Amino acid sequence: IAQAKCVFVIGSNTFENHPLIGRKIMTAKANGAKVIYVDPRLTPTGKQADLFLQFYSGTDVCLLNGLMQYIIKNGWENKEFIEKRCNGFDDLKKEVMKDDYNLENVSTVTGVPVDDLKTAAEWFAKSGATAILYSMGITQHTTGVDNVKSVGNIQMLTGNLGRPGTGVNALRGQNNVQGACDMGALPVVFTAYQKVIDEAAHKKFSDAWKFPDGIAEGKNGYEVTTMMDVLTDKPGELKCMYIMGENPMISDPDLTHVEHALKSLDFLVVQDIFMNETSVLADVVLPATCYAEKDGTQTSTERRVQMWRKAQDPPGEARSDWQIIADIAKAMGYEKQFAWKTSEEVFTEMASLTPSYAGMDYVRLNRPEALHWPCPTKEHPGTPILHGEKFGMPDGKGLMTAIPFKYQQERPDAEYPILLTTGRCIWHWHTGTMTRRSENLEREEPTGWIEINPEDAKAMGIKNGEMIKAISRRGEIEITARVTDTIKKGVMFIPFHFVECAANMLTINALDPIAKIPESKACAIKTAATA
Repeated sequence: IAQAKCVFVIGSNTFENHPLIGRKIMTAKANGAKVIYVDPRLTPTGKQADLFLQFYSGTDVCLLNGLMQYIIKNGWENKEFIEKRCNGFDDLKKEVMKDDYNLENVSTVTGVPVDDLKTAAEWFAKSGATAILYSMGITQHTTGVDNVKSVGNIQMLTGNLGRPGTGVNALRGQNNVQGACDMGALPVVFTAYQKVIDEAAHKKFSDAWKFPDGIAEGKNGYEVTTMMDVLTDKPGELKCMYIMGENPMISDPDLTHVEHALKSLDFLVVQDIFMNETSVLADVVLPATCYAEKDGTQTSTERRVQMWRKAQDPPGEARSDWQIIADIAKAMGYEKQFAWKTSEEVFTEMASLTPSYAGMDYVRLNRPEALHWPCPTKEHPGTPILHGEKFGMPDGKGLMTAIPFKYQQERPDAEYPILLTTGRCIWHWHTGTMTRRSENLEREEPTGWIEINPEDAKAMGIKNGEMIKAISRRGEIEITARVTDTIKKGVMFIPFHFVECAANMLTINALDPIAKIPESKACAIKTAATA
């Protein structure tokens, strides 16, 4: 990122939520790079940008298709890269060249001035090295997969992949989300994204683990968001839930629905470091260790697998997650399959079954730079930059995809005229299970707020600092108004950390049809005076 000549940030408040990566942006800017920032809010990230595109949340595909049309019209696409390394260009071109995506129409839909769109397209295409950074701002939509594919499209169109200063750089929501996904913490894959429905992969893991009756049938499971619907719509299909390191009673959409779902379980186990809004519903609570109380590895957003070293002993009966799971398995009769004594033994087994980690061990990882996967052999140096020569498709070529623009599930209307988006602030982390226990952080932001554009506030008779009601079709909260010109007119923003004014009481339980990620970044609300 630091070597980029243009940095295009969309769906990420990088400076507040990924501040170390924010430093890389500033290094690139100091070296002459142009920074383009796309967001409904003028965040600290936007204040450092050379060009701020303040758009309506949920119009990502329209904006990106419009930029691609303007790039093609001006002949700025990387024809050699497309010819040698991509498939699907004709289909993509047919879609993005539609009149829907001329810049005048795109401006109407997104709210971004035409001249700013032209400038963004030119900087993006002509820089020679453009890096895209994105996060949950584009994924947490019913069109989340479309949004990410569109990001890939524009990078292939301009040849900005496989080199320093380029790439589709996904900024993951937590420090080890990448590692959790790599290790199969998804309902459709084993480690390294080996599909559970693939017979060869299923046999490989079954043979390695040697369970007396084999492993579970090779079929796709439910995503966590889908589980809540199954609990309410198909009573009895799910009877027990085991929740580790997650607080869905704050983080999931439509919390009234979530509470009803969790209370319908026969048995709920929660494993966490503190009691939280979800654990109070549990039948059993298992005390886990925090990051400073255990050894192991974590895999960062750049696929860097790093050592995680214990700094202190855990309190009371708290234990590492793997130790708790192993003891439960042993109590079920699986002593041989869970006989690890150390986290290193766990990693050794992981690496033996995970091709992209096969060349890693604790000795090789015990250095500051660590290793990036894929690292398939003990001699392999790791792979800091992907797609240098080929993509992960059977023919080695990237696949461009025609993506038509679709609006979000719930648009503002006469009854609910405001578009709500949600996110994080710098002082708190996710559901506040840890950060809201810090006096210093609570002093900075002791409770939540709703950001309102001054024109909207004037029209609604709302004054800065007063308590108001925010209401959606799913619920309502009382919350402090923060009138600010950093939020786009017609849009309001609530951070989701605060249980006393939980943003997810308002959000819609609508999911992307492929990824099943909830649409946390766009729903319709209205405001009212408090009693």
